[in-house]
Amino acid sequence: MSSEASSPIINPVVYLNYLSPGIASEFELSRNVTLVTLGALIWDILSSIPEDYRLIQTGSFSIVLCAYFLARPTNLVMVTLSALEKTGPISNCVVVVMVMVAFQVLSSAASSYLFLKRAHAVYFKHKIVKYTFSFLWLVGVGTSCAVFFGSLHNWVEIADTKHCVRIQDVGALSIAFMDPMLFDTLIYIAVTYKILTTHQMGVVGWKTLCCWTALPHFSRAVLQGSQQYYLITTGINMTRFIMTLTPTLSPSLQVILANPALALTSVMACRVHRNLITGFNEIDRRGADNNNIRR
Repeated sequence: MSSEASSPIINPVVYLNYLSPGIASEFELSRNVTLVTLGALIWDILSSIPEDYRLIQTGSFSIVLCAYFLARPTNLVMVTLSALEKTGPISNCVVVVMVMVAFQVLSSAASSYLFLKRAHAVYFKHKIVKYTFSFLWLVGVGTSCAVFFGSLHNWVEIADTKHCVRIQDVGALSIAFMDPMLFDTLIYIAVTYKILTTHQMGVVGWKTLCCWTALPHFSRAVLQGSQQYYLITTGINMTRFIMTLTPTLSPSLQVILANPALALTSVMACRVHRNLITGFNEIDRRGADNNNIRR
C-alpha cells in the first residue's frame, strides 16, 4: 500500500498515464488511424487477388511486375510495424522505426516506379527524356531516405512501458514528404503534354478534359489512369506535407497522415497499373475471339 501511495502514477502499467491528456488523446488518434489504414490495406490486397492472378498469367516476369508485387506488401509490413509501435509492447523503439522506414522507402520507390514507366511508355523514342526521368526517380528514392535521419532521434520509449512516442520534429522529414509531389507532378505534366501534342488536340473543353473521348483507346487509358493516380495521391500528400510544416501541431499529429498517404499511393499505383494491363489484355482477347468467329 505504501509503495502505491508513493508512486506518482496511479496505474504505472498503463503507458498513457505517463503522457499529458492532450498528447495521450493525439496518440490514441494516431493509433486508430494506423489501425484503420492497416485494415483497409489488407482488404485491398485480398480483394485484388483474382486480378493479380490474371496479371501474372498475362505477363512474363519483369522489373515492372516485380515493382507491382513489391509496392503493397512492403507497405503492409510498414503499416503493421507502425501499428505495433503504437500498440506495443516492443523491445527497442529505434530498431522498429528504422525497419519501418526501410520498408517505407521500398514501397514508395516501387509505387513511383510504376508511375515512371508510364512516362517511359509515352516517351519510348526519346532516350534522353527517359534517362532524365529515371535519374529524377533515383533522386527521389535518395531523398526519401531522409526519413531515416528524421526518425533516428525523435522516437523514444514512454518511461519503461515498451511503448514509443514521437517527441520532436525534424526538417528532413518535410523534404522527404515533398519529393513525391514534385516527381508525380513532373511526370503527369510530361505525359499529358506528350499525348496531347502527339494527337494534335486543340482547345480542350471540360468534357474532353474529363473523358478524353477524342483520344485513341491506349492514350486515353494512360491519361485517365495518370489523372486518377495523380489527383488522389497528390491531395493527401499535399495535406501531409502542409501538416509537417505546421509548427502549432504536435509531433504526433504532424505525421498522422504518413501511413494513409503511403498506403493510398501504393494502392492507387497498383490499381491503375493493373487496370491498364488487364484491360488491354481483355480487349486483345475479345479481338481474337471476334476474328475466330469471322473465320
